Formats: sequence, structure tokens, C-alpha cells
Amino acid sequence: MEDFHGQARLIDGYLLAVSALKDDGSLFGCSYLGALAPQASFDAVCRALRLPPDAVRLQPIGTVASSGVLCTPRQWLLERLNPTSEVDRQPLDARLFDGFERELAELLGGEPRWYQLVSSGQRSLAGQLGAIWSVFVFGTERHAYVMHCSWDR
Repeated sequence: MEDFHGQARLIDGYLLAVSALKDDGSLFGCSYLGALAPQASFDAVCRALRLPPDAVRLQPIGTVASSGVLCTPRQWLLERLNPTSEVDRQPLDARLFDGFERELAELLGGEPRWYQLVSSGQRSLAGQLGAIWSVFVFGTERHAYVMHCSWDR
């Protein structure tokens, strides 16, 4: 039997290492939501992040309109907010994200499907999710994970 919580801890460890490498105040977290398809995980995401269901909605990642700063997992992992020097203005090496994608595909046994939690605009979620935040749900047809990205400086 596979340990899906253990897989989430592996992903979480990778994200922790990326956070240290970026050194810009970005925080990442990953949790296992359960044995369900990502598109069916809305209630589980709201429970895991303690969010009121009327404050957010879940959409396929390709349908989310870009709001500018850090709106995809790739941008979150590679780009720095508040760079301290000219050298830090350059994004991190793209191989970092490519490695993340390969690791996910290997852990999940296939390419994950991605969804993004989007604010309904009815209330600010900065207190719960961070000043700048993105929440991504990913997984296979049988298992879902949540990745919370935030920046609070």
C-alpha cells in the first residue's frame, strides 16, 4: 500500500528546499487531500486551509485569468519577489521546475492535472493565506494534493 501522506511530505520537503534557495520570503506547503480526483476536492481544500466555501472556487489552471505576480506553480518556484540584489532579479534555473514536474510525475505515476483556488472576491483572504498567495490542487483521478504558496514580507 502506498503512503500518500508520505508522498506529500516528500513534495513538501522539495518545496522547503526551493523556499530556502529563493530566500525571498516565499513559503510553500503541500498536503494530501485524500483519495479523490483533484476536481472533486473543493470541500477537502476548504477544510484543509480552513477557508469558508463561499470565499473561493476551484478552476482548471489554464482557465484562471492572470492577475500579474506569481500565478502559476512555475512562476512561484522560479521567480523571486523582493530581490535583494541585481543578481537575485534573474529567475532561478528552469531545471528546478523541470525537476519538480518529473518528481511529481514519478511519485504520482503520471502527469498530474492542475487546478487553482480562486478568490470569489467577497472577502480578503490575506490573513489566512498570506499577503500574496496561490493555492494549487493537483493529482491524478484517484488522489489529490494541495500546494499552498504565499509571500508575506
